[in-house]
Amino acid sequence: MATEKYDGDVYLYYGEILRDGYHQLSDIFETKTQKSPAACIILVTYGGDPDAAYRIARATRHHYCQGFEILIPDVCKSAGTLLCIGADKLIFGDRGELGPLDIQLSKPDELFESMSGLDIVQALSGLQAQVLMAFREYLIDLRGGARLKTKVAANIAAKLTEGFIAPIAAKIDPITLGAHQRAMSIAFDYGQRLDEISKSLKPGSLERLVSGYASHGFVIDRKEARELFRHVEAPDSDTLALYAWARKLFVQVPMPYDEPLVLDVQEFLHPTKEGVERHSEDHDARAAGNDGGTQGGDTSPDSETESEGASHQQDGDQVR
Repeated sequence: MATEKYDGDVYLYYGEILRDGYHQLSDIFETKTQKSPAACIILVTYGGDPDAAYRIARATRHHYCQGFEILIPDVCKSAGTLLCIGADKLIFGDRGELGPLDIQLSKPDELFESMSGLDIVQALSGLQAQVLMAFREYLIDLRGGARLKTKVAANIAAKLTEGFIAPIAAKIDPITLGAHQRAMSIAFDYGQRLDEISKSLKPGSLERLVSGYASHGFVIDRKEARELFRHVEAPDSDTLALYAWARKLFVQVPMPYDEPLVLDVQEFLHPTKEGVERHSEDHDARAAGNDGGTQGGDTSPDSETESEGASHQQDGDQVR
């Protein structure tokens, strides 16, 4: 059995990180009568909703107050990386990879298309570099070639640079800029709150994850993850069977795109009577149009001393 060597409960989250996935996992937590002190979540995702990632991390820690681990057998991007900040340890497979905490926003005037929150950061950085380079070249040419005094050459260079860059800067919409800045702060704020509890990140890592990478799909492998997170390990004798089981499952089951696949792995591999009855009740509820999301209990109660934080997200913004 894949879970027999692991001393704890094992769960699978496979697919986009959504509120529905949070509710599915919460339902499993709330109805599980016997819990181990520790837990492991096998996580494979291209990202999703940062609010849901935050809620999943908080809910898991609420039910497993001694901490939990995340096994990364494959891709675990953006909102998945955010969820990882809430874990105490990452078990990082050879094919595992994280990604930057990159917010995806809906493109203006485009349906079903999104743009990276890093786009505006890179655009402004490139614009700044162009301004400095243009001013420097104008100044050197005027001072060295025309033999003008430095003050006069600097004034002329500044005006020439302004004329060159002004049409480009005018195309930057301040409302769009504000939306990007707000979106980038979502991942940072949630990451900061989770790290205050888990202490999983090394100093400076959160800033690096939010704005230190060139693209949304940038690969953070196990070696680089060790530069960011305090506790990153390869699968060992206790978790290698879990890793092998997960890899085999992903070959047989394509990534779900409508709703995530969320499982209690022990229950899935060796179902009990209680689990079968619960699964039947869940199936009947979903068939009746009730997915349990609006009526399930809040698994991260307000009575906790740790700040849960208000949702920063508006419709259309996602960490992917």
